Amino acid sequence: MANKLAYPYGVALINGHIKAQASDFRVTEELGFQPTGEGEHLFLLIEKSMMTTHELIEHVAHDFSIKARDIGYCGLKDKLAVTRQWLSLYLPGQMHSLKLASVADYHLLDHKWHNKKLRPGTHRSNYFEVVVRDVESMPEITRRQLDMIRQQGMANYFGEQRFGRQGDNVEQAVRAFNNPRRARKLSRTKKSLYLSALRSFLFNRVLSKRIEQGIWKKPICGDVFMLSGSQSIFYEPINDELLERYNHQDISSTISLHGAGNRLLQSQAREIEDAVLAEHEAIGLCLLQAKAKLQMRATRVAVADLRVEFDKSEQSLYIEARLPRGSYFTTLLEHFIDTGRGK
Repeated sequence: MANKLAYPYGVALINGHIKAQASDFRVTEELGFQPTGEGEHLFLLIEKSMMTTHELIEHVAHDFSIKARDIGYCGLKDKLAVTRQWLSLYLPGQMHSLKLASVADYHLLDHKWHNKKLRPGTHRSNYFEVVVRDVESMPEITRRQLDMIRQQGMANYFGEQRFGRQGDNVEQAVRAFNNPRRARKLSRTKKSLYLSALRSFLFNRVLSKRIEQGIWKKPICGDVFMLSGSQSIFYEPINDELLERYNHQDISSTISLHGAGNRLLQSQAREIEDAVLAEHEAIGLCLLQAKAKLQMRATRVAVADLRVEFDKSEQSLYIEARLPRGSYFTTLLEHFIDTGRGK
């Protein structure tokens, strides 16, 4: 299914390749809080490479002689990368007696005790250090695009990961949910994966349509807003104070993650969503039949600590950036460089 998206600062003029090797893509998960230092959950900061988060969990479960279901995590990290992420291990009564296991397949960097298990989305942000190879030039337009990202943030598109390795999760989901017998046999994990792909696709289409219509720098009538760094949403008529907060990236407009529930957007904002839902009616019906719960997602996110250096002799870009949880580094790249991914 075609998924060409519009970006707010124009078309990317340069090309490059990411993940030529695992060390080109480094990610550090940032909790955003300090563990209590006591409790039944051992937090481990682990560096891994060439394994998925689920594979890591299986290794850790084996090494600490516990069940995989007793291990918590914040987010799934790339396989072809060097990633640092936190896991929590449920180890009741072992805080004063536990000796850390000797491990071979990953590196233990830190450990702390806490009174709660880690859950997906618990962390605050991810810090990226990435090398993009085969970049021939760094034109002034690209530098201006980067400046605009710093000033106005990036479009909060879901990344290619949401749509499967072959990019066909949406098509597979529609076929599955339109076959009652097959839908009943879906595992909980597969059903969740399919619902995420469908909601992400609709969100991306609505956001792209807004950008195509020039709706980016300012909110529009009927928007619902989200506070930066939180999931708190509110409605307020557009006024000078709200516009100032919007310009400072304190708040953002939102778009529905489609599902059952009272739709919050009104007027012009609602009309844009309605147009996309009408175009992709089968997807909307699948989500309603599967009883997905309506949620909201911000249209943009601030990109903190963005640094980009171009090495002409190496034909490489060296990029550092901090993104809030739930946002995608590959989406950031698409604002100014074509890496050939997600096409």
